[in-house]
Amino acid sequence: MTLQKRYGEYAFITGASSGIGRSFAYLLAEKGMNLILAARRIERLNEIKEEIKLKFNRDVIAIQVDLTGENFLELIINETEDKEVGLLINNAGIGSTGFFQNNDSAHDATLVKLNCLAPTILTHHFVKPMVEKKKGAIIFLGSLVAINPNPLMAIYSASKAFNHFLGNALWYELKKSNIDVLTVNPGSTDTEFKRLTVSESNHKLSDPDEVASASLSVLGKKISYTHGFKNKLSHIPKRLFSQKSAVNLIGSIALKLNKEEK
Repeated sequence: MTLQKRYGEYAFITGASSGIGRSFAYLLAEKGMNLILAARRIERLNEIKEEIKLKFNRDVIAIQVDLTGENFLELIINETEDKEVGLLINNAGIGSTGFFQNNDSAHDATLVKLNCLAPTILTHHFVKPMVEKKKGAIIFLGSLVAINPNPLMAIYSASKAFNHFLGNALWYELKKSNIDVLTVNPGSTDTEFKRLTVSESNHKLSDPDEVASASLSVLGKKISYTHGFKNKLSHIPKRLFSQKSAVNLIGSIALKLNKEEK
């Protein structure tokens, strides 16, 4: 069964102008889906749109939108109300590192809006017709730091834990409606968004195309997915140690890496 028949005609991807979102766009177009791409940088979206149309002959809609804005959903509804969105990929996100008290509160508030509030609003909007049609899928982009509380990445870690918990809970709620839900927790990936404070030269970054491809391969089969064997080791502290011991361990590693970066 093709993805279009399984889920619906269009995939809606946030943060589609680069990184994992961009990789999802090309991969889904190759697999036969039409696309609705949302991001702030319309020039990049239009480049991706024209390239995909030329290479795969798919319908591609590019929407310039700031998902932290007050009325972003109205803009999206105007562009998508007559489209069957069968796959929603909540990919857009920003990060924050450093000691909480030293970070900018306005940036942290924007982070929560983009990483937590926007996926909540978009999922509410797109899931209702999916339930009515008894088909669809939703992918939440979590992070490796969603698995355990991460000192020096407190707000970002908490925001991705929100996505991880939300996706896992909706997997259970929506499976009776034949809707697949997957939370993807990638580690540091070769995108514009750097999740680690240490230099890239010290760490092998995941390829965004591989993350997107592997995620689609387990959609409908798993509740959540952590990409890469080494990244899966991040689950160990939570399973072997008490919460306090796990946070102490992760905090000491984060502090060491932070000093190395400086």
